Amino acid sequence: MRVLARSRESEGAPRTASGPLPLRVRISALTALAAAAMYCLCCLAYNAPDSPAKDRVKGPVTALMNPVFWQDWQLFGPTPGNSDDLIYLRVRMTLPGSGQTVESSPVEIEQAIDRSPRDFRMNPTKLPGVLLAFDADANRYAGIANKLQKLPAAEREAARKRLDEQFRPNFEEMQRFFSVQAKTLYPGARIGAVQATFKTRPVVPFSARYAVPKPSQHEHGVLATSWLTYIPGVAE
Repeated sequence: MRVLARSRESEGAPRTASGPLPLRVRISALTALAAAAMYCLCCLAYNAPDSPAKDRVKGPVTALMNPVFWQDWQLFGPTPGNSDDLIYLRVRMTLPGSGQTVESSPVEIEQAIDRSPRDFRMNPTKLPGVLLAFDADANRYAGIANKLQKLPAAEREAARKRLDEQFRPNFEEMQRFFSVQAKTLYPGARIGAVQATFKTRPVVPFSARYAVPKPSQHEHGVLATSWLTYIPGVAE
């Protein structure tokens, strides 16, 4: 009869029992898998092309993705632009001490905001990125609206309503932002409405930057919003 000798190393090794995983481990694993699956589905919906199906889930998906996973593209070195974006803000308001309602002259607000990080480099503001997003939205809206003009006259109205509904969250965000800017410009006035005009102009090339007379920069209109109701309290 042969006797199989066990090694001394195996004598002190603990024995492992096979069997189902504890309940808390299984619950934790299922929860992690469900969260990963939900994140993947949100990524697909967030990056999918615009469509009626995307519009139905855009609200909750954006509410999840923007606060946590939104990327600040200012971290990267983009290709230098060849144009300047401009936003002119007008305000309809009642001046203090009088009951007269007036409309202000257009005030360009983008250039000062774009310079703010350079004027104070310790300032962690993301306002230039906000305006960059607004300029992109305005260009996208204007481009699609121009294409709608090629549709048959009977289809334009319905297509324009679908376009307005698609961009409604973007313009609501603009409405809040421009309300804050209006209150900053006219702190003592009773503001009723705001209106913004998006324009662009070519950048003066470096070779002509110090020319005399200074080269003219022709501004090209991109989009003008309607009068948007002022939202009180957003500036506080």
